[in-house]
Amino acid sequence: MSRKRILLTAAEVSGDLHAANLVGAIKRIDADIEFVGIGGEKMRQAGVDVRATTVHMGTVGIWEGLKYYPSFLRIEKQIKKMLREEPPDLLVLINSRDFNLRIARLAKKRGIPIIYYIAPPAWAWPDWATKRTARDITKVMAIFPFEAELYRKVGADVIFVGHPLVGVAGPTLSKSEAYEKFNLSSSHPIIGLLPGSRAYEIDSLLPMMLRAAAKIKRSLKDVQFSLPVAASIFEKKISRMVRRSGIEVKLINNNIYDLMSVSDLVITASGTATLEAACLATPMIVVYKTSLSTWILGHILIKFPYVSLPNILAGKRIVPELLQFRATSNRLANLTFSLWEDSQRLEQMKIELNKVTRKLGEPGAIERAAQVVVESLS
Repeated sequence: MSRKRILLTAAEVSGDLHAANLVGAIKRIDADIEFVGIGGEKMRQAGVDVRATTVHMGTVGIWEGLKYYPSFLRIEKQIKKMLREEPPDLLVLINSRDFNLRIARLAKKRGIPIIYYIAPPAWAWPDWATKRTARDITKVMAIFPFEAELYRKVGADVIFVGHPLVGVAGPTLSKSEAYEKFNLSSSHPIIGLLPGSRAYEIDSLLPMMLRAAAKIKRSLKDVQFSLPVAASIFEKKISRMVRRSGIEVKLINNNIYDLMSVSDLVITASGTATLEAACLATPMIVVYKTSLSTWILGHILIKFPYVSLPNILAGKRIVPELLQFRATSNRLANLTFSLWEDSQRLEQMKIELNKVTRKLGEPGAIERAAQVVVESLS
């Protein structure tokens, strides 16, 4: 009997990590399954035969993705050939809505079953977009309980597995060990800078964060800044930007949870990092900028008054958001000062973040997702 084969597609850093963790969990159930896909270094380390590196091409919006369009077309052609010449037993899509739905339609034509893990957020898109996703996918593995209900309403075969960060997003070092490892002082403020894991996020958010850091440093003389590098592919770019700014920022590879655990505050791009900080009850300021056209389209299509996941899950504003035109270095520095001087507000934020984390389900989401995948192969 030939070995079962799974094709995984992830087009950004967070998807690469989720895919790698899923592969590891599947291997613990069945070590004979083969994995091929597109993604990044985490998937490769997990034992996936990665045919194309895509994590540097993660985007939000039409204009932001235009420069990568030729590369996506080339990869799409490559996947089309794979589906024809070496068809997998199962296709697993991770994140990256627009690209992955194109791949799903190719696989559907060939009768290949499709699972969407970390599916397009049904709560952020109009019903017709959710229906379209449900139409093209064999099974959706939902990571939020209300997301499962929304997909179910439009006719999807959906199972709620819980959020993969629960039980995973936690420090591996004690606080004293982390202070020593990162050469940080526990007696001075520590602010983490998380500009996102996409190239255009780093380009648009990191300069603003660094300008704000310079203003913060003038008032909080002993403040310490740290920045976890989300993917090695961006390390040179980030190092160059930090060096040019003249601000002392400690660049940390890996250990993002240990860094968050000792941070008094993180300034973060909207995205997965906001939930990671929530799981660690680390106070945060959420910032985001995109092109004007994407911003206008988002206002038309997206249903919620917030963009950060902690606020969406809480149903109210529990962490501050500085978005688009309001995301300036002056506003960010002033907001950081006001939070730093209001310890009661920071403590209340921690309490609310703990409540949000409890809505993400029980630990073991990755193992549950892996079990669904293995069962789907049969």
